[in-house]
Amino acid sequence: MGICMAPFKCVLVILNVLFWFAGAFMLYVGIKFIQDDNGYNQVGGRPAVILLCSASVLIVGGIIGCVGAMWEKKTCLGLFLVFLASVLIVQVAVTSLMFTNKKSMKSNFDDFLSDQFDLYGASGNDTVVVNNKTINPVEGINATEFIDNIQTGVQCCGLHNYTDWATFPWGENKTVVPVSCCKPQSETNTTCTGSTAAKDLHLIYQTGCEAGVNKAFYWFFDFLTWTALGLAILTFLGCCIVVGLLCYHRNQPIGYSHISPGYTEA
Repeated sequence: MGICMAPFKCVLVILNVLFWFAGAFMLYVGIKFIQDDNGYNQVGGRPAVILLCSASVLIVGGIIGCVGAMWEKKTCLGLFLVFLASVLIVQVAVTSLMFTNKKSMKSNFDDFLSDQFDLYGASGNDTVVVNNKTINPVEGINATEFIDNIQTGVQCCGLHNYTDWATFPWGENKTVVPVSCCKPQSETNTTCTGSTAAKDLHLIYQTGCEAGVNKAFYWFFDFLTWTALGLAILTFLGCCIVVGLLCYHRNQPIGYSHISPGYTEA
């Protein structure tokens, strides 16, 4: 019977290794979003923290699972089953919510991005009124810094293109855009002031930021969704294997330690 269970133990160990790799990758992505200087860290901070917490749970759970599988510890296997069942419930819920709310989340993000352009240049907690709509700043997000970082990092200017700045509250001077729209001086060999005069257009980025930011949004959203779905499938497989191992060791008392048949006391 032990030989029959060996393949299942190997699969369970491999599953836990996959948990470690998934956890490590989620840690990497979460840290990159927190450290990112292109503006995404301000909106990606909360999801990044969720990623870091989830990654830590996966790694710890993987350690418990490996101990239970390799040494056939009934206590560890029981804890691991509870862990897997809890993770599975959360993953199914999160995956379902993300699949069903993708359009509304994208719409909310578009509104948020547009509001940040309107709030550009506003100080502190100042509100801005645009087309009879009052726009309030989001706590923890500096709109000016956020937009500057995005325009510099994504190499873009304005929401749809550079002419948008003439319609934003900041753009009282219709012939100037923020200097974050400027191309690097090392690339142009000319000092850029943000002028939109015909002779200076080659010094600024002319394409809008919407396409680049949307690409990053969809990548991050799809990464979270498909990662949760993939882990849910692996977790369900792990639950089935752990249940099988627990049934095999159903007569083993809690705290039992397996002793090799060749062991003899001195």
